[in-house]
Parts: sequence; structure tokens; C-alpha cells
Amino acid sequence: MNNILVATDFSNGAENAARYARHLARKKGVKLTYLHILTLPIVDPMVSSGLVSSTVDELKADAEEKLKALCHKDQEEGLDSAYIVSFEDIITALDELPENDLLVIGKTGHRTFLDRLIGSTAQNLINEVKQPLLVIPEAYSGDPLQKMCYASRMEFNEKHHIAVALDWSALSSEDLVIAHILEDFPLDINSNEQYRASIDKDFGGKGYTYKNYSAEAYKEGIAEFIEKEGISCLFVTTRKRGFLEGIIDPSQTK
Repeated sequence: MNNILVATDFSNGAENAARYARHLARKKGVKLTYLHILTLPIVDPMVSSGLVSSTVDELKADAEEKLKALCHKDQEEGLDSAYIVSFEDIITALDELPENDLLVIGKTGHRTFLDRLIGSTAQNLINEVKQPLLVIPEAYSGDPLQKMCYASRMEFNEKHHIAVALDWSALSSEDLVIAHILEDFPLDINSNEQYRASIDKDFGGKGYTYKNYSAEAYKEGIAEFIEKEGISCLFVTTRKRGFLEGIIDPSQTK
């Protein structure tokens, strides 16, 4: 990873996400890039094209002024940063950027009617982007590197993802927690002992610990586990499912 992307609309949630993106960029010694999606105004068809063009130019100029100010402040603090302004939707814009960049996005705690209608940006991005995605809640103020947890089904090959989580947890003073939420009626294809032996063979049993937590449902279980263990950053993975598998083993990442 050579770059951290942070999506911003200059809201409080986006600024909080940017604050953490800057922190992580310094920790990793990588470049930071602000990504702003410029939403075109919905105008009356009777409005002249010249007026629409002028409005778009003003919106772009205003966004670039704010982004330049952010980059100038970063450079004063010794952080290499740049910005991108795009007229495309965020998925299309991200498709044109390297897939090994980390994308950081803020998640607001207040959902509008439109959010409920089309789904929040953060939730949609989880299953659409090719880049790894870090979602920062708007009110979060802790240290995401303090205690990290990788949520595992202990069923499928997750070695690459665990390696990424271990790389990040190397910045923490605590070992990575590999958590397994035990539901009342779990899909159990492979034995947990076999899974753990495979992980230990690859990673030497160092830098991580295993923890199980029993719950009636996965969503409630992982939330309870995070609260109980004081987890500051949760790693989850997405995996493409066929139609039948999606019915018998629905995605827990959602």
C-alpha cells in the first residue's frame, strides 16, 4: 500500500474520517489523497446551459479551494497529500484507482430519507469497491490501532486477509484477536481445530489470539463481543456467493 484515499464531502463525519486517515498515513509512511465527488445540481430544464455551466464551475472551484487548504495544512505538518475532484459516481471513480489503496470513509449516525431509500454510501461501498475499506463512525474518537479484531467464520481460506490484519495490528501494542462468533445453528463445514492448525502453520502462532463468543445471532453477537473486549477496529471480509450459497449461507459481512 502506497496511498490512503479518504472520501470527503466536507461534513463532520468526513472530517473525522480524514483525521484518522492522516493519522494512519503518518503511521504507515504513505501518501494521502482526498477524493471529492462533485454532485451536479438538479436544475429546471428551462434554465440556460450557460447558467448551469457557471454553477458547476463555481461548485468545483469551491471544492478545490477547500481541498487545497487541506493539502496545504498537511504539507505544513510534513504529510504528503493530494486531491481528486470527480464528476463520476464514487464506484466508477474508485474503479480507476489502484485496488491496493486503502479507502477511508466516514459513516454518519443520522440517516436521511434518501439514505433509507437507496442505502448509505458506506454500506453500499462494502460490497462494491475493490479497495479495502475502513469505515469510521462520525462520533468515534478512540484509537483504532489500540485493539484490533478479525471476525472469522473459521470455514474458508482467509490467510491473505488475516495477513493484512496482522500487518496493521503490528502498529498496536496488543495482539490481533481472531474472533469466532458461535451461533445457535452455525454452518459448520470444516473443524475449527483444523482451521486453527492451518493458520498457526502459516503465521507461527505469534501476534494473535483466538477467542470464541456464543450468541443467538451473528450481528448481535459481534456487537456484544466488541463492547465486552474493547475492540477498537474490526476487520471483516466479503466473499462472492452463488445464488444457492447465498440462501443457505448468507453473508455475515452485511
